[in-house]
Amino acid sequence: MQNLLFDFNNMDKSAKEAIKYFSRAGANVVQHDAGTSVKRSSGVSYREVLLTFADSQQITLRIKATGDIYQTLLNGKVLPIKNQNDHIKAVSEIVSAMDSGRTKFQKLLAAAKVKLPPTIKTAAPKMEQVLTEKRDALKTAIAEVRAEIAKFKEVPVA
Repeated sequence: MQNLLFDFNNMDKSAKEAIKYFSRAGANVVQHDAGTSVKRSSGVSYREVLLTFADSQQITLRIKATGDIYQTLLNGKVLPIKNQNDHIKAVSEIVSAMDSGRTKFQKLLAAAKVKLPPTIKTAAPKMEQVLTEKRDALKTAIAEVRAEIAKFKEVPVA
């Protein structure tokens, strides 16, 4: 049985319907964008629905003219789904993939450096250099103290 949520000609309404199923599965959508233009890849015409979730993860659903999911992208990477013709099962499959990769995604998000515009001047580059030098000085001081402790452990106390 096919449970198709998407109407190729009315993607905005279909996206709102899909958001309900994502909410029921435990993933809160904070923003959605239903593309109006038809794209073509590998001989398949499709429209995209972009869903952004509360934890900043993004799902891009590529929907064929027949209404089924052609391809799913989780945070820009292709996510294979088994139940592309049964969207209710596909939603739960996507949410479980999001849950399993959440910690890795959050680590990548935290590690990403934001490039400031050239018009903004900050002390961060200098501060980073100063803190690096301070860290290196502390490491050498710790090494010296450990060496001194090792000397006292070697000398027997009379």
